Amino acid sequence: MIGSSWGKKFMSKTIAISRIEAETQEIDPLTLLNIREGLTRDSLALMLGVTRDTVDKWAAQRRQPSRPIRRLAAEILARWERDRITERKM
Repeated sequence: MIGSSWGKKFMSKTIAISRIEAETQEIDPLTLLNIREGLTRDSLALMLGVTRDTVDKWAAQRRQPSRPIRRLAAEILARWERDRITERKM
């Protein structure tokens, strides 16, 4: 039988690895609009700390999101995934 301390160590390592992966991954922040039902451009702008005008320019392909914004979008997606997994376990 595997002890509970092994499970806690495994989970903490898994979370640490997924956090490192999320920090190095980048995604187009506009993909968050397709993933999260009901997410508006206004809400996305607020989450990313940019203006709605900036999000509109990304959508119109007049500007590209910066690397830190793409990394932040990846971190947001990773958190949503962790929350979804946690909700399923409950």
